[in-house]
Amino acid sequence: MFISHNFINNFNMNIGLKDAWKHSFHIGAAVCRDMLKEEEYDLLIKKHFSTLTVENGMKFGCIHPEENRYSWGECDYIADYARNSNMPMRGHVMVWHNQNPKWLFVDNNETVSKNKLYKRLEDHILSVSNRYGDVVYSWDVLNEAIDIEKGDEKGFRLSDWYKICGKDVFAFAFKKMREICPNAKLYYNDYNNESGEKMDVSLRFLSEMLDAGVPIDGVGIQAHWYYNFPDEKIIRNAIEKYSALGLEIEFTEVDISLYEWSEGREASQFFKLKPEDRIKEQANRYMDLFCAASSYSAVKNITTWGIADNYTWLDNFPVSNRKNWPLMFDENYKEKPVVQALIEEGLKRGRK
Repeated sequence: MFISHNFINNFNMNIGLKDAWKHSFHIGAAVCRDMLKEEEYDLLIKKHFSTLTVENGMKFGCIHPEENRYSWGECDYIADYARNSNMPMRGHVMVWHNQNPKWLFVDNNETVSKNKLYKRLEDHILSVSNRYGDVVYSWDVLNEAIDIEKGDEKGFRLSDWYKICGKDVFAFAFKKMREICPNAKLYYNDYNNESGEKMDVSLRFLSEMLDAGVPIDGVGIQAHWYYNFPDEKIIRNAIEKYSALGLEIEFTEVDISLYEWSEGREASQFFKLKPEDRIKEQANRYMDLFCAASSYSAVKNITTWGIADNYTWLDNFPVSNRKNWPLMFDENYKEKPVVQALIEEGLKRGRK
């Protein structure tokens, strides 16, 4: 039987990323409520993605702005969308040094006691987990606890959590989450933890926690990367090192910047048009990630931090109003060439 190339190409055009790679891992996206209200985003999500993450609305300060008041609107909307679309969610995040409400670390104008902070965290975990536990399959219990540049001698970030409770609060959070969500996967999530000293410190920290019986199921590699870093060898090494601890791996916040971190801080220094040579390199990085990840059963998910280039946090970080194009869909919601290349690669690997 003869099957034309046109038939194959048309068939591939109707396949989404999530279907092309379903033999290897889930494909996720971080979203906000406003995105889900747009038809263009809705179509992209339902074609290409199989899991969702709340980009900001589930962070402590957003969802729990006052001690006795929760703000459920953003998360409720996204969770209902996920339920109606049969899309499991990643819960992001319980313990983080950033975006915390002012009341959390204060009691009667003094620093809150360790015991009271534990109680506040426990109440928060209980409330959020009970509301979304039916749709959240994995939680970022702890986020970015390591800071090798400004942290203490062991590499721990000097956050308010750490200064008040020490690293005991990390174990407390994981154990409490396991108690309340016995069937969910519990993750430690961080950036720049795929290589170098940050990876070494992360591996040591996770190994110590696991040896102490702390229930950690996986590590999230955020993957806020660059058009020229990392290559497939670095990605594979990270997967192998973390999976050797018995951990699952999810790439949790993937976006691949067209600028290196060191490339200045003034928006006027940068191009107004897309640099085509860097876009090609960006595509190579996405391909390296997907191909490396598909070689290991420990990798469960690749989640991009956003969906299309018209809305991305990198347009305002680290340079305000400097346009970036870090995602796989452009400002007009159109696929970049890398999408079809990834679909074809995923289908090919699935047939093996």
